[in-house]
Amino acid sequence: MAVSYRIRPARAADADVLAAMESAAAQRFGDIGLTAIAQGRPPERTEYERQIAEELAWVAETASGEREIVGLALADVVDGQGFLAELSVHPDHGRQGLGRRLTQAVEAWAGASGFRTLSLTTFDSVPWNRPYYECLGFSVLDDENIGPELRRLREGERARGLDDLSPRVCMRKSLLKS
Repeated sequence: MAVSYRIRPARAADADVLAAMESAAAQRFGDIGLTAIAQGRPPERTEYERQIAEELAWVAETASGEREIVGLALADVVDGQGFLAELSVHPDHGRQGLGRRLTQAVEAWAGASGFRTLSLTTFDSVPWNRPYYECLGFSVLDDENIGPELRRLREGERARGLDDLSPRVCMRKSLLKS
């Protein structure tokens, strides 16, 4: 039987399961040699609670039975525009369009908030990172187009050693209809 899913804003009760779901999603990185990412710690429960309270979190859940949470998107505001801070899908539920649907939920929030763009940072050569986001309409930013807050985020990523694991890039998508 095919599983159906729904995307919805995260609720306070969801904070209990988000770290485990995000850790499961991160295991894919171990398959390509990025074991430090696979073994990394997800955010603390209080961080999920903050983002949920600020209405900056969405989940994908199975639409029947136990309604298991199988995906997560977190947003923020960076340089006065929307920012996709996290996108995770449990590997048992991958390739179902959940990443796209979660990203679309963040895009809808950003557009409704009056933002013209949505940006993110991601690994350059990981197949389900930069190439995936390019398929969703994101483009890599040249250094001169990176704002001060996004630049600070990247500096923080470098300081945590993420670029030592695999190069990272900043990406942006216009939310304006052509």
